[in-house]
Amino acid sequence: MQDAIAVQSLKSDIALLKQNIWPPVDLSNVQGLPIYYGTKQQVDEYYTHWLGLIERAQDLYQPFMQDEVLDAVQLPSHLNFPLFFFHVDRIRINKTRAKESKTFRGIASLLEKCGQFDAEQVAKMTHWLNSDDTAALVAHREFIDLRTYVFQHGQSEYTRTRFYVNGIVLSTEKDFEIVDAREKPRKQRNDSYRDPLADNGVWKIFGKYK
Repeated sequence: MQDAIAVQSLKSDIALLKQNIWPPVDLSNVQGLPIYYGTKQQVDEYYTHWLGLIERAQDLYQPFMQDEVLDAVQLPSHLNFPLFFFHVDRIRINKTRAKESKTFRGIASLLEKCGQFDAEQVAKMTHWLNSDDTAALVAHREFIDLRTYVFQHGQSEYTRTRFYVNGIVLSTEKDFEIVDAREKPRKQRNDSYRDPLADNGVWKIFGKYK
């Protein structure tokens, strides 16, 4: 279990550094997005400002990591580090239709999280929950998800990351390419749930059995 005081101290130092040097002024930027990139020399120089804090985080969260050069630095997102990727040949930026999903076994908690529904819909949901001991309610909220696919030199697999909260910094190879596919959102996979019991314009509520 991580030392809570050490984690809080680390978070405070990260927030202070980010306040002072984020966004990185000497790196190029993908317009409108917290994606920054530059040559190996530029990013290495910027990375040195973060290195001490990253090493502290690795000591707290990855004590058994081997001493090696990482091709990506990814630590718990709640620490609010920018994500660093090295030796990057190409990135692809995608918009994807996605959904948030929550499961409830009581009406009160559902209304607290998802807002109000009309009386008829509340009655339907209540009837569903009372119909069986294993009955539950699943709430879905659709949204557009932004993701970046990072292709690193010599790697056969790409890394898919949500970058919007913490931002990413890319150390790029000579022929670095940006593929911006935001104008063509990818289709969401078919949803296995049909015929919602309730819909308040934000959340759709479906019935399921465990």
